[in-house]
This record gives sequence, C-alpha cells and structure tokens, in this order.
Amino acid sequence: MSKTVPPMKGKQAAVREDYFQHDAGFFALDCNPGFGKSTTLNQIAAEALVRADAAGDRCPEQQLCVISFSREDAASIEPGIRDALDAFAEDTDGAYPVQISPETADRLKRRLQMTDHIGTIDSVLRGIFEDIASELGFDGMPSVGNASQLSLLRQNCIASVRQDDAYSDQCTRLDTAYPTAADSDDESDDRLHTLLEDARAKKRDRRLSIDDFEARLRDTVTDVYPSGPPETLADLLGDIRTFYDDDVATDFAAQQPPETDGEANEAVKDDQECYEEWLTCIEEFCTVLGGYERAYDAACREQGVVSHADIAYWIAEYFDNPLEDIAGADESASEEYRARVKARYTAKFQSLLIDEAQDISIAQHDALAPFVTDETRVLMAGDVDQCIYVWRNARPEQFVTGFKRGEYFETEWTEHRSYSGSRTYRMRPDIAAAVDTIFGDVFTDPARGGGVDAVSANTDYSSLEPTRSGTADPAVHISGYTQPEGAPGTPDWFKTEKTPVANYLAGGLTDGTFGHDTVTVLFVTRSNMDELAEQLTSQGFSVVNASTHLFENPLIKLICRVVWWLVEPYDPERTRRLVESECLPLSSESTALFEDAGYQIDAVAERGDSDRQAATEDGFLAGLVALARRRARHTSDPGSLVVEEIIEMLGLRADPFGQVPDPERRLAACDALLYSIEDWEGDERYSLSELAQILNSYVAEPKDGLVHPVPNQDEYDIVFRTIHNMKGDEDSVVCLADASGSVNFRGPHTDTFLALGDTLALAPPETVSRTPLTQSDDQGPATTDYGSLRWASDYWSDGRIAGPPSLSRISQRYCAEQWRVLYVALTRARDHLVLSLPYERRDNGVETSWIATLADALSFEENSSAGIYEAPVSNAEKEAALTVGVNDVALPERKSSEGQQPTPRSAHVPAKTKTGWTSRYVNGTSVYQLTANAIGSKAQYILDERGESVSTRSESIDADLPDGIEREQLGEITHQVLTRAVSQNVSTASLRSFDRPLPEILAQSVTASDSRITPAMRTSIQTYLSDRICPQFATSDTWKEIQQAQTQYVEEPIHTVLEIDGIEIETQNRADIVSVQSDGQWVVDELKLTHSSIEQETRKQHRLQVAFYAWLLNQQLPTESSVTARLTYLGESAESAVVSSPIVPVPEWLAGLVGSE
Repeated sequence: MSKTVPPMKGKQAAVREDYFQHDAGFFALDCNPGFGKSTTLNQIAAEALVRADAAGDRCPEQQLCVISFSREDAASIEPGIRDALDAFAEDTDGAYPVQISPETADRLKRRLQMTDHIGTIDSVLRGIFEDIASELGFDGMPSVGNASQLSLLRQNCIASVRQDDAYSDQCTRLDTAYPTAADSDDESDDRLHTLLEDARAKKRDRRLSIDDFEARLRDTVTDVYPSGPPETLADLLGDIRTFYDDDVATDFAAQQPPETDGEANEAVKDDQECYEEWLTCIEEFCTVLGGYERAYDAACREQGVVSHADIAYWIAEYFDNPLEDIAGADESASEEYRARVKARYTAKFQSLLIDEAQDISIAQHDALAPFVTDETRVLMAGDVDQCIYVWRNARPEQFVTGFKRGEYFETEWTEHRSYSGSRTYRMRPDIAAAVDTIFGDVFTDPARGGGVDAVSANTDYSSLEPTRSGTADPAVHISGYTQPEGAPGTPDWFKTEKTPVANYLAGGLTDGTFGHDTVTVLFVTRSNMDELAEQLTSQGFSVVNASTHLFENPLIKLICRVVWWLVEPYDPERTRRLVESECLPLSSESTALFEDAGYQIDAVAERGDSDRQAATEDGFLAGLVALARRRARHTSDPGSLVVEEIIEMLGLRADPFGQVPDPERRLAACDALLYSIEDWEGDERYSLSELAQILNSYVAEPKDGLVHPVPNQDEYDIVFRTIHNMKGDEDSVVCLADASGSVNFRGPHTDTFLALGDTLALAPPETVSRTPLTQSDDQGPATTDYGSLRWASDYWSDGRIAGPPSLSRISQRYCAEQWRVLYVALTRARDHLVLSLPYERRDNGVETSWIATLADALSFEENSSAGIYEAPVSNAEKEAALTVGVNDVALPERKSSEGQQPTPRSAHVPAKTKTGWTSRYVNGTSVYQLTANAIGSKAQYILDERGESVSTRSESIDADLPDGIEREQLGEITHQVLTRAVSQNVSTASLRSFDRPLPEILAQSVTASDSRITPAMRTSIQTYLSDRICPQFATSDTWKEIQQAQTQYVEEPIHTVLEIDGIEIETQNRADIVSVQSDGQWVVDELKLTHSSIEQETRKQHRLQVAFYAWLLNQQLPTESSVTARLTYLGESAESAVVSSPIVPVPEWLAGLVGSE
C-alpha cells in the first residue's frame, strides 16, 4: 500500500463505485474540509485511464478531463494521478480496486504528458479558444492573462472613449457624479474607468446584453424606491420604517423642520432629486459602457491579448448563438467548422471531473456546457461552506442546483447521484470539535449573513467527523493579549497583539509543543505581516512570507530593469538610471567606474576587468557589456529567451549581490518569471520595448502579477500566508493572527458598483443626497450613523442588515462570505490550531467580529488565565468537552544577536568536509590514506591550499560519460539527485523512469553547480541519469531497504571529538544516507559513482570510509543499538554489499596517526 495515496473508504469508495457502474451520468460530492475530495478525484481519474487502456484505447488520456478552479489546486492534479498510478502498480495487498504493472503505470504517466485537459478550468478553456480564435476575428491565438498588457490596453480604451464625441459629454457628467478622490496622487487613478471595467467584467460574466444589464440596474432602483419617489414626508418615513425600523424613522422625523403649507420638505425634495439623477446616471453609464466594451473588444483583437474571463465568455458566445449574431466574428466562420470543434471536445470530455466546483462562474459553466451531453460522465466535488471567491464571480448556487436537482451544464440528468461527505481525515478531534462549536449556528444565523439566498447544499450545518485519534495535550491553543485602546483591525491594535503572539509561537517552537513542524500563520490581508515577521526574526526564527508578490522580489526587479536598459544599452542616460536603480546595489568602486566612463557601456568595458567571473560584481559588469553587444540578436529572440540570457550572463541565479539569501526561492523566482513570459507570449514575440513596458508595469503594480513561489516552506520555522492563498492546503500547526477587524469594514456600503448573484447596482451620484440617517442625542450632534436610506448599509436591525431588500441581501451575502473565510482558516490545521484573542472584548459584537465569536464559542473570557481548561462543545455526543490551552507554552529565551532575517535551513549549503593536515583532524574520506601512508599524505595536505580531500580516484579511462562534464561535477550532481530522491520520498516508479520531481531536482542541482553547464551538457547528464544511474538505484537492494525503513536521513552530519592515547582527534563527516529499519537496526549507506573498473586499493578505501561512519554513529547511540554499514556502487557496474568492521579496530587505525606526528 502506498504511504502517500490512501485507499478510498466509506463515501469515497461509494462515489467511485457508482461512477464506474455507469457509462454516463451526473455525480455530485459535497464534502467537509479534510474529506479527501482531491485524492478521491485523482484516484478515480487514474482508474479511468487504466480502464480505458485495458479496453484497448490507444490514447486513453484523450477521453479524460480533470479541472479545478485555482492554480494552486490544479497544480496537484497531475502529480496526484501519477501517484495513484504508482500506488496501483505497487499494490500487493489488493488495497486498490485495480492493479497494474509498473510498466503500465510508467506508460500511462507518459500518456498523461500528452494531454492539455488536466489543470485549471482556465487552461482547458484556453486550449479550446485556440481552435476558435480566428473564427471570432482574432489574428491567431492572443496572449492570455497578461495583466500588465491588459491594463495598458484598458487605459488606451478609456482614453479613446473620452475623446469620442459620442461619449465625451456623458463622461464629463459621470466624472462629476463619481469623482476621483481628491487626495489621489496616481495619474492613472480614474474612478470612472474603474467603474466601467468592473461593470464590463461583471456584465460579461453574467453574459448579459447591454439592455439586460441596464434593466438589472433599474430593477435595483425600483427595489430601493418601491413606491416611486416620495411625495410627502410620510412617504419617506414609510420607506425608512420598511428598510430600517420605527426608531430610526422616529429619529429622522425629529430632525426635520416643521412642515410649511404648500412647501415640500427639503429631505423629500432631495430624495426626489436623487431618484431622477440616479436613473439619468444609469442611462448615461450604460451608454458609455457600451462604447467602452466595443473599444475593448476591438483593441483585444488588434493587439492580440485577452483575459481568462474573456476566453470563457467568447467560447460560450460562439457555441450558444448564431454566428451572424456574434459581434466581431470572422465573415468566413462556418457552421461546419463549429460542429467539428464541438464534436472533438465532446469526445475529449467523456469523463469530466471538476474539483472545487463551487467556485465556477456562470461564464465558465456556460463555456464547458456545449461539450457535455447526456452521454458524458460528470463528477463534481466541492463544499459551498468553503466558497470564498464570490467576489471573483464564483456562483455556488450552480453547485447547489446540481447537487439537489441534478441540473447542470444545461442538462437535466436522468442518472443523478449526490453524496455528502462529513468525515475529515485531517483534523485532530479537538480541532474538529472547536470548529463545530464555533460554526454550529454561524452559517444559518441571519445576524451573520446566513439564511439569505442560502447556497449551502445542506440547509443545516454539517458537523465534522474526525477519523484521527486525539491526544492528551491540547490541540487548540489561545494566545491571549490585553485588549488595546485602539480600534480593532487598526495598526495600533496589532502593535499590542504582535508581541504576545510572537512569544507564543516562539515558545511553542522551542519547548516542543509544536514538535518539529513548521508553523503557518494566516492573515486576512498582508497589512501587518512585516511587523510580525520582524518580531519573530528578532527572536531568532526564520520566517518566509508565502503571500508576497513575485515582482516585489529585488532580484526580479533587477532583471526587469536590465530588460528596460537593453532597449537602448548605448544610451548613457539610460545606463546612468540603471546604475542608480535601488535594485542594483553596486559598490562605490563600480559606480565610480561608470561615472568615469561617462556611462558609456563600451568605455566601461575598456576600463573594467575583461576576465568575467560568474556570480561576482565584476562578472555582472562583464555580463552587461556582453548583453549590450548582443542587442541586435535580442530584437529577434522571444522574450523568455532574452530574460534567460540576462539571468545566465549576469549570474543572477547565484545572486551576486546577495539580495535573496534563500537559493531555492531565488531559483523558483527566476523560473516563475520565465514561465510567465512564455505563457504571455504564446506563439507571438514581444519586442524588447514591449517586454520592458509590460515588466515595468508589473514592478509598479506587483499585485497584478504572480505570488512569489516558495518551494521549500518546510525548511523555515514559520510561514506567513493569506487565508485565500492557503485555501485547498493544510499544515500541522496553523495560527490565525490579526483577525480583529470588523467583518463588514470593507462591505458593500463602501462600494459604488455592486454585483453579487443576480443583483447589480450602481450607487446614486455623489452630487445628490442619498438621505443619510443618523441618531441624534439631546446634548449634541448625531452620535450614530445608520447609513444611507438609498444605498447599502452596515447597520444591523433585528438580526439583519438594514436597507432595501436587494441591497440588504448583497450586504448579508458579503458578510456570509467573510464567515466562510474564517471557516477556511480554522479548517487548515491538522495537529495544532492557535488563535490570537484579547482577554476581554469591548464593543465587539459577535455579529461583526471574528475574535468576539471565537472567544464566545470557546468560553474564553471566563477561562482566560494561563493554563488548560475544558470548554463546552456543541455536539456533546461526540466530545464531552474541548481541551483548550491558554498561553500554555514556556516563554522563549532565544534571541537573535543580529537585526536581520535568520538564515533558513535551506540556505545552509552542506558543509564541505575539511581535511587540512593535522594529526588531530581526520575524516572518513582520508583516514585510509592517512594511516596507510602518513608521510606522503601529510605532504599532500600541506601543499593543498584549498583544503580539499586527498584524491581517491582511479586513473583509468572514463567510460561513456556525459559529454563535456568533469567526473567531480558529475559525481556531485548525481549525489544530490539520488539523496534528494530519498529525502523527498520519490516512488520507485518515478525513480526508475526519471519522472517528477527528478527533472526539477536535476535542474536545481545544475543551477547551483559552481561550474557552467550548458543546455547540451545538462541534457547529456539527464540522459545518463535516466538511462543508467536511476534505474540501477531503483532496482538495488539498497533502495528497497531504504524505502522500507521507518526513518531516513540524508547528508547526515556525524561529527565528534575522539580521544586516542590522550590526544583529541576531531572528525567531521557527512554520511550519504542513514536509515532506521523496522527492527531498530541503523544502517549507514554510502553511494559511489564508478566510471571504470574499481581497483582493489580503492575498494579498501571506500569500505573503511563507510565502516568509519558506522563506527562513529555507533559511538553516539545507546549501547543496545546496532549499526550496519553498506557500500553501493552505481555507474560502470551496479553492486551493493554490507561492509564488515575492519580486522584492525578503528581506534587502532587512528592511533597510528598519533604516532606519526
């Protein structure tokens, strides 16, 4: 049975059984967090491949489509299917429903690489769009999703609309009605443009015509004025009572002046004006919107760029409407071609599996619908309680309709099955009980947005059913702090919170409460991440922010700046601006060099050091010169190739200026930039100036770009992430911090354009009164702001948000989503959940406050003393009580002596073995020569200034080595690949076929190499490893025993000081692999790469080396422990053998050194 792919159980197995019992049908799975829905879908997808292959289908992958909403979730689909295939192949116990041979698994994994129908829904739709782009009037496949290019395009569109006489007057009036903030310093800040773009996107996602869109806006006005504009004060008070309550109406009436016969009340006249001006604004807004939309579509076709949302819209339009009704369609578009495309993708979607289905939008749903027939087999899985992307057009109602009624993809399914999964394989019982206790009534509580246009597949809250066992120690912890005087959610509040929560995390990491696990700290926003990071790093902990943006990385900024410079590298002014850039920290000597050369790059070349050394400042300058001289070539190269050359020639992967100390994150950043540019360009090529403009736009607005990847999160002490970024993931220890803000602080009442569900609304113009409602008091001015009568409110009345029904529903649905965000946060934890809460709360009602709800549900205020208490739970049948720890860790004494970020474990390069001569210092690689020939070896050590180990290599001719690579380089790279295959638990099948993640590991090892390795050399190395070394290792007894071990360590340091005949001898060593077998036996494995026959003397040296490691390890273990040494050769020959202890005991060998002094 696979350790990483658990066999399906219970409801998981029921879904799988029904799915394969039918050739067609609709199957909907609604399940709790930790149910394993992604694992379920991946195994079903893998089995679908196996079944199609067994049925004789030559291309089984071409009938399967597996998609998810987010990029993070989709990234795990293909690896999950591959893991499932490996599990099927390795199954000897019949734990899985299908068994296949390793060869079949390898072949099907290769077939997976030939499909582009596994990934995000956007990536699948992109493939479809490529086939129809020319039919829709595009000149080939456009660039997709380039936010920077799209931003520039949209700015040009609004400029053209403003200059168009047909719209200029309306734009002027709308600018007055919705003015840009007076304190805005951003020249590109155009409020009308923002409103138009938001409206265009929401209109498109709902697939509305401009007339239908305007009708929706007018419907909202009708809802806000149910009886039309008021004629009397009584009419106005009647609306206030309807939308608010009698008390608010009474307050408003008391503030009105006495009525005068024949003269209307001022508030009534203002409200009448609001009604008329509002309708006028809507009409003019929609007129301008139509022009903006047409300009946008024309620009997209002309410039060859679209968004992912555009693709979904155009696919739906193309397959739903007559060709002649599609605006901008090519005149040669034909029904025959459309039918062929539809038939092609219908065949490819015979098995359609959708993960996170609750997040799919209307346009995405409608874009897939044409390819789904009643002969398709559809499985969708999701959880509406985790739907936190309504603001990005997610429509969970579609999921609910499909789940309850079997209506989905415009089909009323005859074969329809629904399943509710309540088990969670993730959380400890106490964490599950805490979540149930907190959320038992939240999702149905109108006071917290529940019960309005209910989107839950289950009306009642579905309790979690944990399968894991509990522990005696608390799994739920509270880090308490004294409530600040400032308002919740403000920087002043967090300044008080940050120190206690940092101390708690530090204590839990140092006293063993959290074991050896990395702690993930979740935030609602990025606002206060830097402050807490600074606090934690000052206490000596390594922190990485996994929610930062790629274009905030100083190395990426530098690359973008060099691209900009390469547009005109011989322009002295441009060179000066490059040299003075903050992202290029040149030394004063280099800066002076440029100044003396007048910022002429050729003059710099004459004055500088022509001997280019990689990864140094001199090497960087020499690289700039070389890039300038190659500029003509760059004008014809793809953008990704230009950037790759910049990275290589400037040695940026090695970080010559020390800007990104974590090497793995540095490499990931460079790779992410290259992949992004490749994705943007597609079949097109950017000019250098176009590429520079796009990259500069991302540097100016990093939030428009990717999140910075962190490939090595487990190697940091603490990881920061936003809750949205964490969705779909989990961690052993999760802390929720900075959660004091009001739920509706940024609610709909603060917006001008609203779009939620079927409701669309444009706020009344700001040039008229929206009838503000306030509470007066007898001693002074108004003290309570209820909001506006004619717009969305955040005022709570009788357990609901006050206001007109349509706007109230929007506000409540917004609040409901904020509570779902909290639900997602708390359900990420496996073993420990830490909550940062004030000891007491003031003016924080549970309706609008996360921290108030958490404290109330967990009875924290009554039990705020440090220690452990038992909290009552909502489901006493499952748990008698919930154990909660309050400040239950030892305060840390650990302090950093430097005010900088502690180096993460990943950034520590394994120390090279030191072998400088002294009779009191030896290591395993040299002990044989030093004892067998002390005099000769001593001379070698004295003459070796670099302190490298004595050579043990044979002088035989190399056999069949990769071209152009030195043996030492090849050995280092091979060693890294094999040991990381062990540390990352690579499967035997993946090792044998050199499958993922081995190519990525090789790429990182090559990049980190001190020597330059060309692409051709890299290909040669990969061939050598995949054809020879990795298959040899995968079939060796060594690998099999390592795989069966309980614990494995790689590059394990074995250091000690030995006393031999009264002399202290220091020894530092690193064993390749150390493992502990199920019977408690320790094994030290040493891997050696051979290129020719092994001489007997060399064998003796290697055997003593591994025996020495085993002897040293045995000295450091309890006396009852036993250590075995094993030596494995790979390459010219493959062999492994257990090494017995030398006839002469190791201490006697070492004693020979003492006598040789």
